Amino acid sequence: MTSRNVLRVARRVPVNLLLIVLSILMIYPIVIIVITAFKPNLEVLTNPTGLPQQPTFDNFVTSWVEADFTNLFANSILLTVVSMTIATIVAALASYAIVRAATRIGSGVYLLIAAGIFLPMQLALVPQFRVVRDLGLINNYAGVILIYIAGAIPFGVFLMAAFMRQVPKEIVEAATIDGAGYFQLFWKIFLPLARPAIATFWVLQGVGVWNDYLVPQLFLTDPGKRTLTTGVLYFKAQYLADWGNIMAAVLIMSLPILLIFIFAQRYFVSGLYAGAVK
Repeated sequence: MTSRNVLRVARRVPVNLLLIVLSILMIYPIVIIVITAFKPNLEVLTNPTGLPQQPTFDNFVTSWVEADFTNLFANSILLTVVSMTIATIVAALASYAIVRAATRIGSGVYLLIAAGIFLPMQLALVPQFRVVRDLGLINNYAGVILIYIAGAIPFGVFLMAAFMRQVPKEIVEAATIDGAGYFQLFWKIFLPLARPAIATFWVLQGVGVWNDYLVPQLFLTDPGKRTLTTGVLYFKAQYLADWGNIMAAVLIMSLPILLIFIFAQRYFVSGLYAGAVK
């Protein structure tokens, strides 16, 4: 190796060491959760950070039955899938209209919608609660879904519009010459090419909906309508010192999101670069 290569490698050593330390700090809590989920409670108390001496699946069985995970999963899947599907359709159509109408009005509408990203959900909870209450949707899935849709659309429009702007004009012109209409262009050209942005939208915003605690806790008072986050909290209160069962419940709740991220990673990474390169 030349002296230049040696110097280049030496400069990377502090950065690589810092990245390794940060990775360990982030992975360590996850490792503890997984290890604890397979330990009997007595072993958790006597050896909290060590490997399980007698691994057991009883914690998962107890958590699934006692916390009623079947119902919790059904409620969370319903809220996440329905709200994200509607938000994706609305955001994609709005993004397409903004991109196709390259005028000052379209740019103004885009900025107005995208400004919603900077509005914290907690700040809007009081007016949202009053609207949902006046509509008679308290303790109703429809009220929660409407809130999630309203919160997801600004980011969806911001992301998809940036991605749709990268569609080459040559493709659009060729499709127009072939007789494609306004909505045919959207359905056959813009929407398929925006799949990375849609996948990124689902991963980032869907995880937020899946892990949200505040909205279901405030708007769904019926115990049978609890989501995973609220249900696991009540389960934790019931098994206050049984960390094996609690960690098993947390692991069960987190596993679907981890799998979705793994399968959507290819689209997710490319979607993050939307609009970054001309």
